[in-house]
Amino acid sequence: MAQLDRMKLLEKEPLKIEKVDLGGGDFVFVRQMTGRERDRFERSLLIEVEDRKGNVTYKRALEDFRAKLAVNTLCTEQGDNLMNPDDYDILSQHMSAARLERIVDKAQEINRISEEDKEAMVKNSGGGQSDDDSSESAPSSGSPTPTSGSPS
Repeated sequence: MAQLDRMKLLEKEPLKIEKVDLGGGDFVFVRQMTGRERDRFERSLLIEVEDRKGNVTYKRALEDFRAKLAVNTLCTEQGDNLMNPDDYDILSQHMSAARLERIVDKAQEINRISEEDKEAMVKNSGGGQSDDDSSESAPSSGSPTPTSGSPS
């Protein structure tokens, strides 16, 4: 082992790609996310809510968690993204829960996302987030995954 210098740290790292058997002879490939992709995925799980006084809080938006993770990790055998960020809504409605779960299990494994990580994604987002899903200000469906810019 050697200490990495700046140039080595900035080199494109090969991302792990794994085949996922979906049954019936069907399969897909799932890959690790880059740091930026992981940040954007985590940000897609939050809804920013501003109260009447202008205070910003974050609400959990775990609806379509599995489809959002799948969309961010499904790829070709060479590692190129297979889905568009906004495909999660259709994917979550058209794919069986069993197949989606197989994809998500592998994506969580290779991206090191545990149940505790899901909680931390919300807790570490900043602001005074709430677990109350009955808020009038929270939209009834998950927000689309951001496609440009960096999360604030």
